[in-house]
Amino acid sequence: MQVNATIRVNGRPLVHAFVEHLVFGVGTKVYMTDRQGRIRSDAWDLGIDSFTNNADIRVMCQNPILRVVDGKLVNIAIYQDVSIKDGAVVNLNTAKEQRDHYDILDRAWRTYHTAYVWTAFYQKLENPNFPLGRSASLKTTMNRPQRIDLSYPDKFDLSPLPFVEPKRLRDNYPLMHIKDRSVSGRLFGESGQRPGIIPSELSHALHFSHLSLQQRGKAQDKYLEFIASELAAGRPGTHAFSQRTSAIVAFIEALDHYGERFCEFIRAHGGYDNPVTPVKVTQAIERDFLDAEWSLLTRAAGSPPDPRQFSPGPPAPPVDAAERTRRRNAGTRTGRTPNVQGGDVEGAVYAAIFVDFARSVGLGKAVSMFLEANALTFGEYRSHVHKKYPECRTELDGVRSYWNL
Repeated sequence: MQVNATIRVNGRPLVHAFVEHLVFGVGTKVYMTDRQGRIRSDAWDLGIDSFTNNADIRVMCQNPILRVVDGKLVNIAIYQDVSIKDGAVVNLNTAKEQRDHYDILDRAWRTYHTAYVWTAFYQKLENPNFPLGRSASLKTTMNRPQRIDLSYPDKFDLSPLPFVEPKRLRDNYPLMHIKDRSVSGRLFGESGQRPGIIPSELSHALHFSHLSLQQRGKAQDKYLEFIASELAAGRPGTHAFSQRTSAIVAFIEALDHYGERFCEFIRAHGGYDNPVTPVKVTQAIERDFLDAEWSLLTRAAGSPPDPRQFSPGPPAPPVDAAERTRRRNAGTRTGRTPNVQGGDVEGAVYAAIFVDFARSVGLGKAVSMFLEANALTFGEYRSHVHKKYPECRTELDGVRSYWNL
């Protein structure tokens, strides 16, 4: 018979999490939850095959996007063993059940399905729900070493901030370092802050995972070189939206801003749901996002910068007709001045690719070009676009000139 069960985290469906069927304590077949948190087989049939109306399962803190590991216990895999009966609802909502870890897993899924899965880069995959690829079975997919890991709560004391290793030692894939929720309200949207850490850091991890091994190593080396040079100069070794850093740091951080700002925009459309609820991204949503960002990142010539430029996302909706008209009228470069400029300024690289260029070619296409380019600087991105999309050369060169890249 089929034993059906639903898995939730803090009352929400735990989507696309791997679930292992245990027989006498040994893992056998691997299943996965659907968008309602219901357990399904490789063939996407509901329920676990069992000779009785009960079963033992292991709910893995892993989905096709990443695996969350325990930062307190030398990054070992996280799972919860549960005995279920047919029709059971398992809600992971206590500290003992490591609810924060599963909440982070859920937020990673929501980020990917809000900001990335709809782009051409992932839609061309055989199964876009598996951004790093799907093997013949769910079991081999779950166990393949080519994956992103996320360490929580991270115990890497040399950095007080979240960050992503482009190329960890064990298998040369990205490792996300996320500090305990007590360090920053940005993780879960607490203390009046927006939940931006997972959208920001997952963006880095996705970017790094699609780079060549050589480029991953270069990203790691050059970022460490930048930090070391900053510390040697008596500076804090950090970066910011309008700060001059390096061409590589600015380019890497640009996708971080896209992930956070777009997720925040979609949260606004949903009445500031926390966490963000993925929606079907329409051309109208793309246009509204780009209009709002353009309005924040440029200004009328001679006027002071908009102080909102450093805040991810536009003002809270609804946006009235007058505001829409104002943004449309400010849509051309003529008579407008960038708030940030320079190829070593992450805000300028973000604005150039994910706002200005995206207004011409489409947001999804601009993101796809970034992920497929195997690039670490705007110049490398530009070379990729010139070679593969010659019809976009003139527009991209205009963008490059306007933002002084």
